[in-house]
Amino acid sequence: MQPVLASTTRCPNCNAALHPEPAPLYCWHCGQETQLHEPTFLEFVHAFIGHYVVFDGALWRTLRLLLLSPGRLTAEYFVGRRRRYVLPLRLYLSASFVFFLVVKVFGSVSSFQLQVAPAIDSHGRPITAAGNPAEYASIAEMRGCVEKKGSCSWARTRSAEVGLQAASLSEHPDELSHRLLGLAPYVVFVLLPLFAAIVMLAYRSRGLPYGAHFVFSLHTHAFWFLWLTLLAMLPPLSARIGLVVLPLYALLSCRRVYHGPWWPTLARGVVIALLYGAALVAALFALGIGSMLAG
Repeated sequence: MQPVLASTTRCPNCNAALHPEPAPLYCWHCGQETQLHEPTFLEFVHAFIGHYVVFDGALWRTLRLLLLSPGRLTAEYFVGRRRRYVLPLRLYLSASFVFFLVVKVFGSVSSFQLQVAPAIDSHGRPITAAGNPAEYASIAEMRGCVEKKGSCSWARTRSAEVGLQAASLSEHPDELSHRLLGLAPYVVFVLLPLFAAIVMLAYRSRGLPYGAHFVFSLHTHAFWFLWLTLLAMLPPLSARIGLVVLPLYALLSCRRVYHGPWWPTLARGVVIALLYGAALVAALFALGIGSMLAG
């Protein structure tokens, strides 16, 4: 397909004046091509391979720093080297998408399933809602409250719905694991700004703006998602051992980005982990209750 010149004297994008002879290939003002035509599929493939897949492309440079040099990618961003790497938000979204793809589509969740042990009676038998008379009465009462419209107040009905959902999940720990793991990426995305705020509070003496801490948050979570994607494909024991890398990576990143001695860095890391962990648990609990009410 032959190029179609939108104009020989004006840029089709910003309308800047162009030199007529020789006709430039790119606009001097905005950088867009001046010779335009409808793109072909092969051109899209070529652009993708040239920009991302080649080993000297932005993606490979970004992954090399992200995976092998904790905190260096953030440090590079701070000193202004940005065009050579994938932007932080795009990197985070891509990493979380890969995690979604592996966990959701391929179902690789066995490595992270919660170990929910059922309660047992004095004879060592598991106690379920259907097998314990006292619990059965409670379940029957809740079921009657839900099924008989108007027999209970609105608050009591909603409480009964949550109770029935919880009883069902307690008998099926795999379903509980799948549900919480499915909610985790949404929770992490919502809590990204909170993580950045916690880091900013811990390093308030550095005087950095909030946006700098948010970049650190994006890079750190991008690594966490990629590492969890790898662990999801490993045997459960190896995956659980590999979880140690998550806090270690964050600690090394803090050391490189914010500098300072090891002991203060470790103390700040503990504070960040406790506050962020508490927020994650609270958000997962709240969303879990919400999903029970909705489902």
